[in-house]
Amino acid sequence: MSNFQTFELIMIMAFTYFVAGSVKGVIGIGLPTTGMAILSFFVSPLVALGLNLMPMFITNIWQFFKADNHLKILKQYKFFALFMIIFILFTSFYAVNLGDNLIRFLFGSIVVFFVITNLIGFNPKIKSKKDILMQVSFGSFSGLLGGATSLWAMPITFYLLMKNLSPKQFVDVSGFFILVGCFPVSIGYISTEVFSIEMVSFGLVGSVFGLIGFQLGEKVRDKINPVIFKKIVLVFFSLAGVKMIIQSSYNFLI
Repeated sequence: MSNFQTFELIMIMAFTYFVAGSVKGVIGIGLPTTGMAILSFFVSPLVALGLNLMPMFITNIWQFFKADNHLKILKQYKFFALFMIIFILFTSFYAVNLGDNLIRFLFGSIVVFFVITNLIGFNPKIKSKKDILMQVSFGSFSGLLGGATSLWAMPITFYLLMKNLSPKQFVDVSGFFILVGCFPVSIGYISTEVFSIEMVSFGLVGSVFGLIGFQLGEKVRDKINPVIFKKIVLVFFSLAGVKMIIQSSYNFLI
């Protein structure tokens, strides 16, 4: 990689994770999804998976550090976390074998599904007696998607919305889930060289700007119209998702 290419990628990482961190600061989730969506315009999906790892890890350490009742969260959501870890460990070792086109298609499909369900207002409620079953189900599904695409936040979001948590609880618990998932996915990505030593410096840049964006997002969380912000994010996600589906389908056909 030339000096210009290195500088160019540093600028891309700074911009990407400042935006992604800002999204995360406002709504509590979305850094990996936003990061993957923006990076997909500049690098291959497999490279984006690796570059996404450090900013995702470090910002979620900070997010969960600021949470209330760490032990209570751990006890209440242990089944979700356990099954998510198991399935992430399994699928993260196979991410390198999926190929760019399949990763593009999976990512694009997940994002479009997420956007559609948000637009139609899909929001059922979980009964307390079925919570363990739902934790096992959604935890397993999160792990399957997370290891392959690093996008386990969407099933987490569906689950937490059905729990009808307060905004503060939502941010705290989602930070816990995503942080827990970072440990097994790191093992898989490092072992299969999806994440390599050459990515560390770029990951640090993304982490720093992700934290700056996160802090800014937290400050403006109560000062902007959340409905308008959510619509802007959904539009961006849908464009990125559709782009990746079309691109993967075109590459497959040719």
